Amino acid sequence: MEDINIRQPQQARLTGEAVLRFTGSVEKSELREGLKAAGTFRRLRWLAAAGALFIALLGVRVDAEGGSVNIGLMAAAAVYAIVFALLAPRRIVTHALRAQRAHEGADCVVDGTGIAALLDGADIKRLGWDEMSRYHETPNLYAVVGRTGLRNWVMILPKRLLTAPDAELLGAVLDSRLRRG
Repeated sequence: MEDINIRQPQQARLTGEAVLRFTGSVEKSELREGLKAAGTFRRLRWLAAAGALFIALLGVRVDAEGGSVNIGLMAAAAVYAIVFALLAPRRIVTHALRAQRAHEGADCVVDGTGIAALLDGADIKRLGWDEMSRYHETPNLYAVVGRTGLRNWVMILPKRLLTAPDAELLGAVLDSRLRRG
């Protein structure tokens, strides 16, 4: 079992802000579950279906003598649907896992300004509460969804890295700051 390191810095005690700090890594199954809870795969499948339908409709021609079907465009529609509905979700999870492993050993800090990932005391990424739009809770994790510029992102916070009271505290902080998805 991993060490769970939870500290409350002196500055936070003075200001009354609740600070939660924990260390650990996200597993592939947790990434998949978090992305699924956030709706990433559902939107991707809708995009795949709409794109495949559009390509298939380009291959159908109806005129006065009847109709014809372009087999090449039908095959392209099938390939498009397979790539986006089946292969792209796996690629997204693999890419997210590689990005997470590049910052192995980083601390996650939840405080009054937002959620930050820290490595050796320096911010890797800090996301303010105003950049976060909603969160999803599953029995195993919290998935926080937000937007920075034109990019949507999902932050996975596994409950297994927290003790039961700290997981409840994190849920209460997320509930007070964000809407539930």
